[in-house]
Amino acid sequence: MRVCPFCGRPPGAGVFCEACGRNLAAVERLPTAEEWKAGGSEAEVAVDPAAAVAAFLAAMHDAGDPGATDFPAGKPSMLGRTRRVRGWVVRAVDREDFEGPKRYEPGLVLTVDGAFHQLDSELRGWGQRDFPTFNHSASAEPVDAPLAPRLVAELDAVRASNGA
Repeated sequence: MRVCPFCGRPPGAGVFCEACGRNLAAVERLPTAEEWKAGGSEAEVAVDPAAAVAAFLAAMHDAGDPGATDFPAGKPSMLGRTRRVRGWVVRAVDREDFEGPKRYEPGLVLTVDGAFHQLDSELRGWGQRDFPTFNHSASAEPVDAPLAPRLVAELDAVRASNGA
């Protein structure tokens, strides 16, 4: 099944995606659902992901960085202080711990200075009253930017959810 390269949902019959409203006229070939989930496609997308990241950062800075959150990054130092990165969750951690086959796919954080960090989640609280508790942290070192068509839709969703 072919999907929209921006949002990953079936686009409908028209030139515009029924799910996200994006114009698909410039897209030569729509990706399959499997290609889109993998982060790559053979579709020629009119929006450059690197330009979309720059536009996202400019819009969020102009709005005062709404929704930016501090995440612990790396191990604590000898003084017990943990470095922090400030940014937005672009891709949430995808995990299943209790039903079916267990899976874990790390998420993605875009910092206010434009670096991508891997987002990890740790399950805590076994045997406790407030189980499960998920502690999120970012990788200490930046990771390569995932410049895939999927990233453009994720950045648009973060911008819309924060009102910028």
